[in-house]
Amino acid sequence: MSITRLTITAGVTRQAVAKHLQVLEDAGLVHSYRRGRSRICRLDSQRLEQARQDLAAISSRWDLTLARLRTFVEE
Repeated sequence: MSITRLTITAGVTRQAVAKHLQVLEDAGLVHSYRRGRSRICRLDSQRLEQARQDLAAISSRWDLTLARLRTFVEE
């Protein structure tokens, strides 16, 4: 989608959408290219899925760590 089209559905300014997309592009989750006067953005679904799996693993480790801490504090 173009940034303009994303802005319409996002309910925020074009500048805000562009800044968020730049962060996602820096992280390798979005790729963009110019088509005429528009910048077209494409989500890298494989990278997004890898990020989701990585975050799930981190979350799981935190859950285990917090459970151990709770057990330690309650004893």
